[in-house]
Order: sequence, then structure tokens, then C-alpha cells
Amino acid sequence: MVPTAAAVFGLTCQWNQGAMNISWTPQSSSDYYEVQLAVNATADPFVVHSTAGDSVVVDSLLPSRKYYVTMRTHAADTPSLGPGTWGQPADRVVCESGADAAPQRTKYARADTKLLEVMRESEYTYEVDYLMNHNSGTIEADAAFASLGAGKPDKKSPWNITFYNATFTLYCVEMLKVDVPDTFSTGGNTSYSDYMSCNDNHNATDPQCMCDNWIDRVISKVDPDTACHDHGGNKCSFHTGMGNCTCTCSQESLDNSNKYIGMMPVYMDFTSDSYYGQWFSHPKATECDEDEEVGAARQDGSVCTWKRHREARIVKGWQVLQNGFNTSSSTTIDPALAKQNADAFRKSFADAPMQPWGCEDTVSVLV
Repeated sequence: MVPTAAAVFGLTCQWNQGAMNISWTPQSSSDYYEVQLAVNATADPFVVHSTAGDSVVVDSLLPSRKYYVTMRTHAADTPSLGPGTWGQPADRVVCESGADAAPQRTKYARADTKLLEVMRESEYTYEVDYLMNHNSGTIEADAAFASLGAGKPDKKSPWNITFYNATFTLYCVEMLKVDVPDTFSTGGNTSYSDYMSCNDNHNATDPQCMCDNWIDRVISKVDPDTACHDHGGNKCSFHTGMGNCTCTCSQESLDNSNKYIGMMPVYMDFTSDSYYGQWFSHPKATECDEDEEVGAARQDGSVCTWKRHREARIVKGWQVLQNGFNTSSSTTIDPALAKQNADAFRKSFADAPMQPWGCEDTVSVLV
């Protein structure tokens, strides 16, 4: 008899002191693990916990519930946590929470850090693809952008996914408080570096971030003509094509953007001043490992400046549609529609059988 994947991984769960302890046997070919929870044996997962260790403690479950737990393993020595770097999920095991579910631990920031809630739509995959060298946004900004491409939910986007099956992941990020001068993309907010456009290098397994591209500058209402030109030295336009338009950033801007989370305001509707939120870029080189404190200096002299919390919540496009996402938009966004669609995302995340999500910027007394 061939053993199940769950048996090979030794995936087990135990309820202890109000939380679920999930553990497994480390795999010699893997360096990272993602635990997924779902409501039944075939449903899409609604939460993931990721770690380089051999166990996680899930303290956000509801009491007296059945959860279907699986895990996938990340191939060691691969360049990202994106598509092409993960194995298939194990068979699901049934885990039951006890009646004594404890309140989940509050996420804290220190005096020199802050918490940032971001959402990301996975690209070139229907699985979670994480934040390193990727872009994300506030729910409002990403909902506005998603509204432009959701008119035909079954049609594939330029990122080779349909809205109907797309994966949207909500993260809580702790980031170092910084003061970055002379930025062009942030609207004068010095808490962030200049935004970089990521995952445009035609290799989703090894995504790269680069100088803010033409379309992102237009969306943020930064004049693109001063830094972006086609191969003939002419101004770029919607008809130029992304591959034929090159934008340049100063070396100082690039250096800062490769250290700190970048940001741009999102206006989306190119004919109005309606503001929808922010987009972010997350430089791979300065992401903190799970055992590193944000702001920690490394032996090579670099500093890790941002860190994902282990738990992330997931919704699929079809769930958002069921919760009132309006697909009637085409090339412009009505602010009321954008709010309706942001609310559909928030309701979808809140529908998960979990304790309420929180990523409040609460300062701990421990520095």
C-alpha cells in the first residue's frame, strides 16, 4: 500500500492550551513549509501559516470546529516563494479545535516599527505567491484595480489567471520606521521609499523589481514624461507597449527602494483625482527571516527592514463575487463602486471560520 502524502510528511495536529499545534517531519529537500486550513476535504484554503521550522501554532481558530489541514513544501535553493518552487499539497487531515479556544495573540509593533496590512493578488499561479520582490496594496487600492479586469471573470488576465479563480491574500507586515528624503512616487510621504514595479521580468519563479514603470506612474499621477521614453527617445503612451518603454530612476532612489518598502498613491481613474489607497513594493534582500527582529543588522552589514507575520488569510475571486463584487466597470472606476468592491473583499475575509483578523498598529511597551 502506497503511503499518503500526509503520512510521508508525518503531518499531525494536537489541541493544547486553546490553540492548534500542527507539526510534521522536516524534508531534506525542503527549506520552507506552508500549512493550509480549509472547511472540508475539497474546499479552497482560507488561511495559511508559513515557516522554516517543523511546526506552527494556530491560535486564531474558533472553538469546537473541524478543520481540514494540509501542507506543501518549498524546494530548497529556489529563488522565491512563487510559482515553480513548491510541491503539491499533502492529503488533508482532520483536526478539531477544543471548546477552550483562547483569544489570538495581538500583533504588536515596537516604538521603531509599525504594522501594515496589505493584500496581494497572486500572479501566474492560483496559489499564494508571497511578498518578496512583489507588489501589494491596501484593500481599497487593489479592489479598485481588480474592478478594471473583472468584467469577464472567466477571461485570463495578462498574469495568466482568471478573476474567478484568482487568489487574494491578506498579510500583516511589520516594517521599520524610516525617513526617506527626496522621493518622487510617494506623494511626499517620507515613511516609504519610491515604489518599484515588480514581477515584470517574464520569470515568475525569480521575480525582480525595477524602476517604477510608465503605467504605474500614470496611476499614481506622477508625470512619466520626465523619466520614461520609448526606444526612439519619444514619450511613451498607452499605445507604446510596456516592452518598448523604459523609465529611469536615480541610483539613490533605487538603493533606497531595494532597502525599504516602497509606496505609491493609487488614483486609477486617469481623468479624475479620486484617491483609492496605496500600492507597495517589497524588496527581497531586506525581508527579515522569521527569527530576525525588524531592524536587525546582519553580518554582511545589511539591515532587514520588513517582515511578514506567519498567518495570512485567503479568499478566491468567486467568493468575492458571491459577496457583492460589482463587475460592471470597464476603463474607469466610480468611487462608490470601488468602495462596494473593497467591502466585498473585507466581507469575504471575515467569512472565514476564524477569530477576527487584526493588523492594528499597536505599540508594545517592550522595545
